[in-house]
Amino acid sequence: MHEKRKLQEAKYFYSKMVDEQAHKEIFTYNLSAFLSSARSVLQYALCEARTKPGGQQWYDDFISTSRVLKFFKKKRDINIHTEPVQPIATYKMELRETIHISDSISITITDKEENIIQQFSSGLSEAIPKESKKPEAMKIKYKFDNWVGNEDVLNLCQIYIQELEHLIKEGVNKGFITG
Repeated sequence: MHEKRKLQEAKYFYSKMVDEQAHKEIFTYNLSAFLSSARSVLQYALCEARTKPGGQQWYDDFISTSRVLKFFKKKRDINIHTEPVQPIATYKMELRETIHISDSISITITDKEENIIQQFSSGLSEAIPKESKKPEAMKIKYKFDNWVGNEDVLNLCQIYIQELEHLIKEGVNKGFITG
């Protein structure tokens, strides 16, 4: 009955997760809200389907065939009843810069206590202008520590949304839910 509305709510929180990837705390708040609203889609579907002949069996069969739906059900239950969800963040940044100089260059590599590890120097015979490229943006990927696949949180949430859409479509077509 309210499945489509809760799915729209889940999509809203998903879009906020995409927008706030750079801010782990805000990302996590939106993930928590996403988990709750997406789970509500299933809860409304079950409540409605079980009132129709064959509805409970249809729902159980649908859920049992999806490891994503089962995973997110458990993830939401843990988030609500045990502890807040804490995805693992992986940060990747590439810095590519080319500097052309004239005469000579000296490079000193030190450790954090400023002890010299290595030194390089060289002389150049002709002047070359300085050229620099902007660093690439930092990429952040969030993962669930207990998900066995390679998908990150955002990709997994997209799959979850697609499966919820499929559940609603099939449930409406079979007359178990009104959507």
